[in-house]
Amino acid sequence: MSHILVLGRLPLLSRAELSSMCTEIYYDTKLNLLLAENLKFENPRNLPKSPEQIFLDRLGGTIRMAEVVGEFFSSAELLSAMKQVIDKTETRGAMNLGISGFGVKKDMVNQWLYDLKAKAGTAERKVRIANQKGELLTSGKIFHDKLLKKGTELIVWKNGDSYLLAQTKANQNLRNYELRDRKKEFRDARMGMLPPKLAQILLNLAQPTWDETVIDPFCGSGTVNIEAAITGYKTYGSDINGEFASQAQGNFEQMAEKFRYDPAGGTFKASDILELGWKNMSGVIATEGWLGQNFTHAPDQGLIDKNSQLVMDMWKDIFGKLESSNVRRLAFCLPAWNFGLRKISISQQLFNSIKGSSYKPIHTFGGNFTTFYEREGAYVAREVCVVERV
Repeated sequence: MSHILVLGRLPLLSRAELSSMCTEIYYDTKLNLLLAENLKFENPRNLPKSPEQIFLDRLGGTIRMAEVVGEFFSSAELLSAMKQVIDKTETRGAMNLGISGFGVKKDMVNQWLYDLKAKAGTAERKVRIANQKGELLTSGKIFHDKLLKKGTELIVWKNGDSYLLAQTKANQNLRNYELRDRKKEFRDARMGMLPPKLAQILLNLAQPTWDETVIDPFCGSGTVNIEAAITGYKTYGSDINGEFASQAQGNFEQMAEKFRYDPAGGTFKASDILELGWKNMSGVIATEGWLGQNFTHAPDQGLIDKNSQLVMDMWKDIFGKLESSNVRRLAFCLPAWNFGLRKISISQQLFNSIKGSSYKPIHTFGGNFTTFYEREGAYVAREVCVVERV
């Protein structure tokens, strides 16, 4: 069975996150669509959701996913197949129908919609069109209009002379992301809030097994720990700031009630990362890390040099401590400073400094060791890195 995955705005991260969870067949760089098979449908918490929704809920970089119905070489064949899908889709009362055409003109999509409204509608079940002008549906509109509950979305992907038809099975739950972000009882913007989607990506890049512990030694408000627990992992969080560690545990317990995971599955401690007792720790690390000073104005070269040295020294000490641990893999962020028209990165310097250690960087991002995650206008970008024990 094949699926079409609609990726987010950072496809390198999205594809890297998916690499251990499915087999990539084809990726369209212009349309940002990925065709995949062998998806790992796992449900460790026995959640009462569809396999597709559970799979998508684990991902931070994929917007929605659709099950491939077939490949067709004429518009007539495609229209017939779409009608069959609609006839098999169960809804109460009227059915809302949307078609997103990738690589297809809006006029053609609009014609399909109105043809299907006439052919698939009956006296018992009328068909209502969700995207009247044939425009691409957004995940936000699908979510807010409850399209997958009240009807269906069909995705048509035109590639060359053929049309690939798929029926959307899962869409991002925007309300849940808001709960895990803006609705947390403790938030401190001064520390730089880690987006839950990036936390999910880091978690998936760390590739924990179900019996491993996910460790975040810079836990802040507990975002990584919460995402780990929602997915089904045990987790450990620490922070040098005792208030953050305590409040992170409070957030963890708050979200345990909302997302129905075991609040005892997370342990939190106030500690300097270098004093954690790494000899007794095992699992994987997924963390944003410390990104240096939080700037309110554009930093000059002197400030960047000072911060880069502090971050470099910290990570060199961390990798020294990890030699005595059983930490298998790390997914973390380094700061990269936007200075004029260029970025000042320290990743290569760090990788050079750990060449004699047990840890090696992994070509995770399209053959590169790192990629960037940043907000427009930010002075400091996050450079995402993956390192594995060899």
